[in-house]
Amino acid sequence: MIDVKKIVIVVCAFLCFGVVHAQDLKKNSFEISAFRNAGNDGQIPVSSMHNYGISVNYSRYFFKRWNVGAGVGFGDFNGNGYNGLFEEFYEFASNRNYTQYHIRLGFEPIQKEKFAIGIQAEFLRFSYNGISGITIGGPGQPGDDPRRVTLGRSHVSGGFFGPYGVFNFSENFFLRGNYLIGFPVLNYDWSWNNVSLAIGYRF
Repeated sequence: MIDVKKIVIVVCAFLCFGVVHAQDLKKNSFEISAFRNAGNDGQIPVSSMHNYGISVNYSRYFFKRWNVGAGVGFGDFNGNGYNGLFEEFYEFASNRNYTQYHIRLGFEPIQKEKFAIGIQAEFLRFSYNGISGITIGGPGQPGDDPRRVTLGRSHVSGGFFGPYGVFNFSENFFLRGNYLIGFPVLNYDWSWNNVSLAIGYRF
């Protein structure tokens, strides 16, 4: 069983160390991105989810090729089937109220005047309105027929990894695209991919 709290603490400590040493070294940037998250657990019954939204991000370079960033986003949560996280999407389809935040660490082995290509690791946590608990009993027991469900705010975390590209329009403005593959709740039976496109300002 992977201890998510320990992973978050280690990542945050590393990021904080990098930011402290980056204050006078490299450039900052702000980004506004449109994202699409899609997942499929590959189980029967097949389930899928599609999240669309807008994210606001801040990042900073330290040393020459390394950068650290953080962001928050919001959007719409959609899904079909059973997602492996104790919820049947169709039972609670409206007012999903999707939100997310992330921290990321990037490295750029290729840096040119007009573009850069890098890889990044990201910790992402998202929340949505859904079924937060299910009670199932035997014949005649509460939760059997009909079953008893608890509606509330569901929270899911995960680790992601993948490439990104940056195209510089000018010294200050740039376009950034990401493609990440990851595992919500670090459950390796359920994969997820993230695609985003951002416009940013560097200073």
